[in-house]
Amino acid sequence: MLKRSIGIGVLCFAGHAYSAEIAVTTTEDAVKDDKECSLREAVEYLNLAAAGRPEAGYMGCGGKGASAVIVLEKNKVYRLDKKISIKAAMDIRTLYDSSVMGQAVAGMNNAVIEMAGQDQIFHIDNNDKAPVKVGMKEITFQGCKKSICAVQGGIIYNNETLTLETVKLLNGFANLGGAIYNAGFSADPAVTAGSVTLQNALLENNTAQDGGAIYSQAPSFKIYHSVFLRNTSSSGQAVVYTLNSTADISKLVFPSRMNILVNSTFFKNNGYAVNVKDGIGLNNLTIIKNAGGVMFDAPAGQGYIANSVVIGNGTAGEARDCEAAGASADKSILFNNLVSQPDCPVGASANRNTVLQAPEWIAGGDEGACSNLVQDGSALFCPYAVPANAFLGYLRPRMLLSYANVFSSPILNKGQTLASGNANFVYCETADQRGTARLADNLWCDRGAVEIAVPASISKLGKDIKPGEIVQLNILESLGGSDLIPKEQCNAVAGPNPAGTPWQDGCLKIKQKETASKGRTELNLDGGLTYTPNGSWHGTDDFEIQIITSSTRFNDPVEAKFISARVTVKQEPDNVMESKTVETSGGALGAYSLAGLFGLLGMRRFKK
Repeated sequence: MLKRSIGIGVLCFAGHAYSAEIAVTTTEDAVKDDKECSLREAVEYLNLAAAGRPEAGYMGCGGKGASAVIVLEKNKVYRLDKKISIKAAMDIRTLYDSSVMGQAVAGMNNAVIEMAGQDQIFHIDNNDKAPVKVGMKEITFQGCKKSICAVQGGIIYNNETLTLETVKLLNGFANLGGAIYNAGFSADPAVTAGSVTLQNALLENNTAQDGGAIYSQAPSFKIYHSVFLRNTSSSGQAVVYTLNSTADISKLVFPSRMNILVNSTFFKNNGYAVNVKDGIGLNNLTIIKNAGGVMFDAPAGQGYIANSVVIGNGTAGEARDCEAAGASADKSILFNNLVSQPDCPVGASANRNTVLQAPEWIAGGDEGACSNLVQDGSALFCPYAVPANAFLGYLRPRMLLSYANVFSSPILNKGQTLASGNANFVYCETADQRGTARLADNLWCDRGAVEIAVPASISKLGKDIKPGEIVQLNILESLGGSDLIPKEQCNAVAGPNPAGTPWQDGCLKIKQKETASKGRTELNLDGGLTYTPNGSWHGTDDFEIQIITSSTRFNDPVEAKFISARVTVKQEPDNVMESKTVETSGGALGAYSLAGLFGLLGMRRFKK
């Protein structure tokens, strides 16, 4: 069969051609001496000792001046018949032009590496005492989808220094480590154990007896800003499972940052989320609706979980948020978490854990749209959802109308950034799962993986329409994690409507800018904004909307309760249209950049 060629060789990245990189030019899994370069051939070329790599290249890959970087084409699927062994330092990543608006969000263009046979995808081990660095970025890994892909590591076996960034690891099956098996332990002190760093990763639908997502022989990992969703440990052990404690506990100083799992979400996993050994630190995690929460086994007191939400875990109505292995021996530190009883300890008074008695967890179904504050006024979280133009989803905490002030929530404003003399103090992470910053000069931060941040304003909205059409937009995702105030609450929050009419949801006010009003604007509690023109006029209607959210309602004076957005509607006949469904005030800034900007602005939001 002929190889299917792809045009990656002529691609440019941000306007520059990277000729030194090794471009994979076929999606076929083949080793053949021709002009095409497969992924397997590219890796085998780099596996050759640097001094032994032929200047003419190998099977159509590499050659004189080639770097140790392999590039794949965005959104292409590369199917493998069997695993690929990696024995040398290299980077594998997806190539695309990030300056193009439609490609600006990291993770939205991932190439896919799929195992068509019954095997793991990569076996990373150079069989040497000196570790090599292997990096993989913006790639989606599809496991074999069969009962067992491999004994150790359904997608990746690692015994080197591995970094995975903006990746998905899906449908891996193994005895140990459904997605990743990390050989993070060595009896020989001269041999450096393997380590894994995960940044901005989704691990979903992976299965193993132990370590449904990740199995590590010992603490040798760093996991940031990641999501673990629907993974299964059939033995009931943790989906991120560590077998042994750190080899030399005497070198640890609390709170250790050597092996951490932070700013991440565990949701609907079958098994405990993670087990804590001496040498492992957990911080700012959201662990909800798993078969179990956290298992503790740190007899030296050098394992901890802090500033996290661990609630609603268990099966058949039995709470399993916390479990100590050999309860009398475990000395794990639980610091400033939201937990439940009777299975989670309250802890010493200085630890300030908050204990809830079976509240309502999620407003609506487990995944999808969030119920508004009238439909559900008591649930702590919105369902798990992936926002538009985002790589990862999350569970958003809610600011309820029943809260008397910004400190009433058991989640929001419950972390601190000053130790105040507490020896067991663990700071909140500097940014949340989405990358939204928790500003260092703000004393209060939020428990869990997500920091609620309300923007000072909403990005400019607009749409070009033809005569007879209406404008329909939704502003809910632009509110930075808050909900609109129901119209029934507006008089109490803001007083009578200055327009002399009944309030709409969100306490909507309209302020005309460059033009007189040419239409009617309506807003509902789910964020739906509808603009209906008054007839078939030609030109623009330029105005500002002002609304109040469940978070900004606490601001003073009344004017500070409102956040605003500029709206421009242009109505023209056929053949003179220029579509611009949603504009941004930042010109070339993409939606992802705006989200980060709002996060930075929003930290000065409603916290006092």
